[in-house]
Amino acid sequence: MPRLSQTRAYVALLLIAALWGTFPATSKLALDDLPPTLLTALRAIVASAFLGVLLLRSGADAVRAPAPETVRAFFVLGVAGVVLSMHIAYWGIYTTTAANAAILQAASPVMIALGARLYLGERLHRAQQAGVALSALGVLVVVTEGQLAELAPSEWRLGDFLTLLGLTAWTVYTVYGKRLIATVPPAVATTGAYVCGTLLLVPLAVVTLPLMPRPRLASPIAWAVLLYHAILGAIAHLWWYAAVERVGPSRAAIFLNVTPLVGMALAAALLGEPIGPWQIGGVALVMGGVALTTRRATDDRRVARSGGKLGGSPRPPQSH
Repeated sequence: MPRLSQTRAYVALLLIAALWGTFPATSKLALDDLPPTLLTALRAIVASAFLGVLLLRSGADAVRAPAPETVRAFFVLGVAGVVLSMHIAYWGIYTTTAANAAILQAASPVMIALGARLYLGERLHRAQQAGVALSALGVLVVVTEGQLAELAPSEWRLGDFLTLLGLTAWTVYTVYGKRLIATVPPAVATTGAYVCGTLLLVPLAVVTLPLMPRPRLASPIAWAVLLYHAILGAIAHLWWYAAVERVGPSRAAIFLNVTPLVGMALAAALLGEPIGPWQIGGVALVMGGVALTTRRATDDRRVARSGGKLGGSPRPPQSH
């Protein structure tokens, strides 16, 4: 996969966030017929096979045997991104309300920014910090209709805590993977993570299957959702690491605030839920936060092209 330009990375991130916004509503359809652990394992099997074929088609250099430390890193990513993040996300959707899950998703950019700061030493400029906060506020305004007291922990369910755990795992997947993709291509890291995660998930699904509700394997809806999540989700993971490689974890994470907004729009389209002024205002806040977060990079490129001058005043390029 060629390295993305900054503009293409931003476009890819918007598309990824929008795609992931469709997953909660469609997951509900599949979870009626398949328990969460089985759904995750089947999705991981299909996605691993799909990514493996793509990697084989890309040439011999991409499929040479990795070093032992790289394999260990793949297992860390597989546990964080597949066994925990993906798996727990399905359990969270299964055991909580869509509104609560959307509220908690607002924590993802903040968690990734903190993780990148602690693990990678990545810094956000003040405008980008304001963008993170503004986008998070926009999501909270949307899902609570301005009633931020809805975030009271006393109202949380088991699925809410599972969702937070899944977001923590996604933070590990993102920030740990940023260091790995400095040594291996994003496509190799993504495929390795899926394969290692699948090797751990399949035995778990087999062992827990007798404890779960009986799956309806003949359900066409469940299989349609599974294939949709597996194929497009795998492609999204490929582009996610490619974008993270280009713009960094913190800046990439801000686009995840678009995910719950798309989810709410899909709920309105499928379920007839109304979109009111709080939703419109929240969208404006989220997009304003995205603009703040990405503006710094745009300014820096303009400075570089003008030889260190912007608006007639010399200015040294900023480091990220």
